[in-house]
Amino acid sequence: MTKGSFVWPAKGSVIKRFGKNGSGSKKGIEIATRGGSAVVAAAAGKVTYSGDGINGFGNLIILKHDHSYFTVYGFNKANLVRTGSFVSQGEKIALAGRPPGGGQSRLHFEIRQGKEAVNPIKLLP
Repeated sequence: MTKGSFVWPAKGSVIKRFGKNGSGSKKGIEIATRGGSAVVAAAAGKVTYSGDGINGFGNLIILKHDHSYFTVYGFNKANLVRTGSFVSQGEKIALAGRPPGGGQSRLHFEIRQGKEAVNPIKLLP
């Protein structure tokens, strides 16, 4: 995959960057959003997970794409797609929300190839 293979999943500025910062490492980025604004699929794919059963992410969606890529969308106010469904690039899949611990509205977004986290900025336009 190359730069521009994925589209931005939400409108807003990046408030947490990928990589090591301080004591931990970030496997994705966080994008400041307006609460309830659209979260869209960064690429066409199959919904492999849509639920709230993974601690720390609230409502979470995971999409599987070609070439063993996955995208992860966390902190959603509401998920709009079900596990097993297929989505198009740019299709609205969720409404943006807040992290389970509170704070400003934002989207947690990851791109992975297999199990390896990839810096989303390198593949977004």
